[in-house]
Amino acid sequence: MRPILATISQQALRHNLKVVRSYAPNAKVMAVVKANAYGHGLFNVAHGLSDADGFAVLGLNEAIDLREAGFAQTILLLEGVFDIRELNIATSYHVDVVVHHPQQVEMLEQASLIMPINIHLKMNTGMNRLGFVPEAFIEAFLRLKACKNVEHITFMTHFATADEAIGIAAPLAKFKLATQTLHHDQSLANSASILLHPESHAEWIRPGIMLYGATPVSVTPAKAFDLKPVMQLTSEIIS
Repeated sequence: MRPILATISQQALRHNLKVVRSYAPNAKVMAVVKANAYGHGLFNVAHGLSDADGFAVLGLNEAIDLREAGFAQTILLLEGVFDIRELNIATSYHVDVVVHHPQQVEMLEQASLIMPINIHLKMNTGMNRLGFVPEAFIEAFLRLKACKNVEHITFMTHFATADEAIGIAAPLAKFKLATQTLHHDQSLANSASILLHPESHAEWIRPGIMLYGATPVSVTPAKAFDLKPVMQLTSEIIS
């Protein structure tokens, strides 16, 4: 067996979560633990971040694993569901889902759920990965607002250039213009936005890479933000 060991520091996780809260003290923290917590181990990280207000994952299996392990926080499925079967499972486990595609709106309208579900409606403000353009976002919102299967709607987006000199002024203005008459909770800030753009701090923030002790800003080291590395790799000299 090779003498290679990855050690995960829950103390560093707790410290980095405190750093997050120091930058956005009035926001609820949705800790991003997708992809097995970026390879750090889902349960190790979730226990270290047990004071977070919620966890964001990609796959439904990770959401179920967290629920069955006893985590009662909000759990958000970042890619949403792919069919009505998954929608029913998410509802039964009290998992919130992102809605970013018209087919997901149709699923919610057509499903017979045991209870309404909370959703995060995603706007594409320039990332061009997932989400509705502003005009389609409003149409989707009106349909979901009238849908009996929807409980609470949170608005969200993901900034493509939060860590760059161009900043977030243009996409944030686009988001605010589209939602200015709609009074719902918002989830906007990723790690870079948390650190650099306090104007994006809303009801929810979604830190990812900074929780693990890495800087989201290429020109600024993690130490400057008081972030501590969570993973330590050790081995032995072979010869």
